[in-house]
Amino acid sequence: MIKRCGTIVLVSLMMLVWAGAAMAECRTWTQIQSSGFFIVGTSPDYPPFESIDDKGNIVGFDIDLIRAVAEEMGLQVRLQGMGFDSILIAVRSGQVQLGMSSFSVTDERRESVDFTIPYYKSGQVVLVNPDSGIRSIEDLKGKVVSAQIGSTSAEAAQSIEGATARIVDDASTAVMMLRNRASHGVVLDVAIAENYVQRFGFVQLDEALNYEEVAAVIRKGCPEFLEALNVAFEHVMKSGKLDELREKWNV
Repeated sequence: MIKRCGTIVLVSLMMLVWAGAAMAECRTWTQIQSSGFFIVGTSPDYPPFESIDDKGNIVGFDIDLIRAVAEEMGLQVRLQGMGFDSILIAVRSGQVQLGMSSFSVTDERRESVDFTIPYYKSGQVVLVNPDSGIRSIEDLKGKVVSAQIGSTSAEAAQSIEGATARIVDDASTAVMMLRNRASHGVVLDVAIAENYVQRFGFVQLDEALNYEEVAAVIRKGCPEFLEALNVAFEHVMKSGKLDELREKWNV
């Protein structure tokens, strides 16, 4: 993989809009093959799927997986870190060729981007503090729940009847709100939730808010690139590499 030595490029919304005007055309599969790489947008605030290690490198299950997929395609990837809610804009503008950041497959997102085949099944759950007295979704009525902007966690949080959803910039901030008692619960992907249960001793409510599939996203109108990605994803899955990575990252 071509790396940036872990450097995170923080991209503002205005810069992404400007980039969209400058890059009107999708890079074709032939152009990507000729260049030898594709650019991957990711939001490294969602361990163990994507995060920043002690050396400043972007690491995680998603990162190892897209590296394995790229290797199957005879390509390398260049990572570009950004806010989660900016990735779809970057994909649509052509600033990045692929978004790899635990994207749940939804009909709304299908209207603006194409999904690869799913590589993971997930669901949204609620974590609470062990001494909160909250034991069910119904107990959240009249309470505050936090979640990350632009995510299906935010949608799930907003669907909790009688609860007030506080939507913040990233998942780590949503979790800190629970730790600091600024919220009564935090909504997260189940694999992410398990990570925080181990780290901070939270309690996971038994009832999941929903179940969903996770896939990578690319710009619409790039069928050859999408087909090549899907073939590579399938090979990684069938080869056992995906299972190795799930075991490595405990997802």
